[in-house]
Amino acid sequence: MRYITYPVLLICLSSLNGLGQQFLTGKIYKKNSTEFLISVSIHNITEQRYDLSEEDGSYKIQAMPGDHISFSSVGYRADTITVTASLLTAACPIYLDIRPQELQAVRVGEFSNYQLDSMDRRKEYAWVYDHENTPHVARDRQGADGVGVTMNIFRNTSTAAKQRVHLTKRLQKEEEDYYVDFRYNKDYVAKITHLKGDSLKQFMLRYRPSYDYCRKAATVDILVYISDSYKQYMKTED
Repeated sequence: MRYITYPVLLICLSSLNGLGQQFLTGKIYKKNSTEFLISVSIHNITEQRYDLSEEDGSYKIQAMPGDHISFSSVGYRADTITVTASLLTAACPIYLDIRPQELQAVRVGEFSNYQLDSMDRRKEYAWVYDHENTPHVARDRQGADGVGVTMNIFRNTSTAAKQRVHLTKRLQKEEEDYYVDFRYNKDYVAKITHLKGDSLKQFMLRYRPSYDYCRKAATVDILVYISDSYKQYMKTED
């Protein structure tokens, strides 16, 4: 009989444990704005749990009253809260303040501001990546302004590792988007096309180059690409 009741007891204990789990949830916004923030690093300092905010700014992390939860993202001031019972019963919005830019120059030493930000992002999300691999700034000079930080992916069959693989791919895609924004930036486009407002946004979205192209293109290639794209744009507007 005990061979039958023992598994049943384990199932019951497991169910009770699941019922005891509580989560802190909500959305993360830029302070004084309705703009939500994606991929904010959420750290339960007390229990050493981590997560990232989703594409709509929402977050969810297991927590108990008394736990200390830290919210941080590159370019924003980190914020830490202490969980109370009431915070676990309703959505808890978080507002992060923009951190003042300390670097005004386009380049600092051999690194561009983009590369410095890229290294900061790699440090911020170190818990996602393989700690055995040392991050480095890629030196492929096909792109005249560097390519940011190479990121390595965990590869094993555990649930935690699979989650990290998913998060790493997501962060890698965001890193590529940051790089395209850096090479194909608003100031370049506005100076060459003299477009403003919605017209500028529409143009940049329609003719946004691929990450692979930006990796290979020199700065002059990007400028020529914008100029040629503007000529095509004007033909469609006539």
